[in-house]
Amino acid sequence: MNSTIHLLAPSTLALDHYYKVYPTKSSLVFAKVGGQFYDKASDDNLPLVVGLAFMAFRKHILTKRIEKREAAVDRQMSENPQSLLAKKNNFEFHSTAIRKAEMKTKSTFHTAGTATGTLRFYLNDGSEKKFTIPSFVPTEKIVEFFEEQQIQLDLITQ
Repeated sequence: MNSTIHLLAPSTLALDHYYKVYPTKSSLVFAKVGGQFYDKASDDNLPLVVGLAFMAFRKHILTKRIEKREAAVDRQMSENPQSLLAKKNNFEFHSTAIRKAEMKTKSTFHTAGTATGTLRFYLNDGSEKKFTIPSFVPTEKIVEFFEEQQIQLDLITQ
């Protein structure tokens, strides 16, 4: 399978969504693999007692759930991508619909320092979609992913 990346779709009023992004011949498929606490770095922002309890919960329960969920999504993507797209929170951007992508290597207020930066897609219909790059995804992997897909990526370092 081609390389994949993880992105976080931030939300102000609801929980965030973690996506695993799969390249296909004609599009990028965004499959939801987790929610607000997918990234271990989010534990650091919790109050001490809650943070310690959540770290134990992550170690004994959540990590196994995440691994199972990702394995199921990987399997579904390789067997039948259309059934994956039929699910509520999953979507795709056709390659022809993406005008460009822009990556900023500065963390945002929303992520409180637990991110590598942001990634914004500018679409041909004039709309744009913003994602946060989780702390466990290096910027080099994002650049490599877009080079492989032959999608223009502007890198902004501020």
